[in-house]
Amino acid sequence: MEFYDQTFDQPDTIPARWADQEFEQCIFQKLDLSGAFITGTSFINCRFEDCNLTRAELKNTKLYDVSFLRCKLPYVDFGLCNPFGFHVDFQECQLDYAVFLNRKLKKSHFTECSIREAHFLKCELTGTAFRHCNLELTKFDDNDLSQVDFSTSYNLQLNPETNKVKKARFSLHNLPGLLTKYDLVITK
Repeated sequence: MEFYDQTFDQPDTIPARWADQEFEQCIFQKLDLSGAFITGTSFINCRFEDCNLTRAELKNTKLYDVSFLRCKLPYVDFGLCNPFGFHVDFQECQLDYAVFLNRKLKKSHFTECSIREAHFLKCELTGTAFRHCNLELTKFDDNDLSQVDFSTSYNLQLNPETNKVKKARFSLHNLPGLLTKYDLVITK
């Protein structure tokens, strides 16, 4: 079934079954979708606002230009999404323990998000901006971080030897996190 330009803001307005549904230019507001099986679903130019998607299952879900505003997304495995056309943006979201595996996140925006203990593995993040994000214990490995802007984020730790970091932007307070593997003691 296809849904176009609709707002879903009450539990009784969402479909009883998510599988194989298509949503285009839809808005989802203040919904508790924690643990939901949103598999095989397509979201095109959609927006989620103030939704709880903790541990939501997104296997083979298509996310084309989807934005999340003030959403809870801990433990969501975005690596299970359909990779074709994948593009997401996050603002003021909780992405703790989320997984991004083999995702193309070129020019995505992560703004004022908590991204603690998440995993970015084998991703293409060229031109992505992490603005004012808490990246505490987040793992970055085997990624293309070219031109990524980390300059306003904090608690960053990554190994420049296992990631491509050409022209990535860092601030002085990010430098200790770039040297963690060397077990150095850095003082002010």
